[in-house]
Amino acid sequence: MAAGDNAGTTAQKEGQPRAVRRTNERRVQDETRLRARATAGTGRPTGTGSTDIGKGRLLFEPAAGSRSDRVGRRFAHTSPVLAVGFVMICAYAALSVVLLASGLLFTHVLAHGTIGHWDEHVNEWFVRHRNSFDNHLSADATLLANTLGVVIVAAAVTVLLLIRRWGGQALLIVIGLALELAVFLSTTYVVARPRPRVPHLGGTPSTFSWPSGHTAATLVLYGSIALLVCAATPRLAPRITAWVVAVALTVAVSVSRIYRGDHHPTDTIAGALLGIGVLLAAVFALRAAGAAKRAHTATRDRHPALPDQDAVPTLAVSR
Repeated sequence: MAAGDNAGTTAQKEGQPRAVRRTNERRVQDETRLRARATAGTGRPTGTGSTDIGKGRLLFEPAAGSRSDRVGRRFAHTSPVLAVGFVMICAYAALSVVLLASGLLFTHVLAHGTIGHWDEHVNEWFVRHRNSFDNHLSADATLLANTLGVVIVAAAVTVLLLIRRWGGQALLIVIGLALELAVFLSTTYVVARPRPRVPHLGGTPSTFSWPSGHTAATLVLYGSIALLVCAATPRLAPRITAWVVAVALTVAVSVSRIYRGDHHPTDTIAGALLGIGVLLAAVFALRAAGAAKRAHTATRDRHPALPDQDAVPTLAVSR
């Protein structure tokens, strides 16, 4: 019986137009790949990624039924780029509102109370304990988090990822830094919190004190690198090392900004929270883009484009 079915199927295939057979063959191949993805649990082809970095890209893959998966599926009929844009706009609005509200609260209310006195006490303590060695050390830490330093490191890591054919994940750094800068600029000029009333070391940026953009950018950049390391390898030692470096650099930059009289301690705390929020939003955006791409592929497989009728030969039907 099975042999008869197989023979009938073969005869049916031979009687189909070539364009239709090709479409059906592609559909079978795509369905096979989708089943392999579901079995492996990775959400990506298992046989075409040998040139990619590692096998830990699950970090950027949405879990079935998760919020990022649901958001991404809404863009199944459009482009994953629109999913990323939608998430970034929502994240920008949410982070800006939170930082604006908290910044205005700190500047006009809490700055005149216990928290404000603590800020001033910490700033004055650092001024009293300045020395030549720490002055140079704080200048180096600040230089690391300046615009030029951030751009150089981000560009180098992005080029490396593109060479290793991990360009999609390189977007984590790009959209993360772009979102951080947009929220920072939208917040600092509206809140307009004055810089600490202590002697400053070096030049003072034209922006205001709330939040610390250096702290936020450092955490976004090196936190993104740590996330990429976690996605690239399952080994514990590189993952821990990457996060230790990211946290240590963020703390070093934060302390240097307070030491040099450029920020209150609460400004650097706000900058760190901004960096965390941006990292969460960037990962969510990549997961939503992955869900949108998968949903788009599944929709295309269920409704393949029909071949051109002019290219399909007319079959003679024998009676």
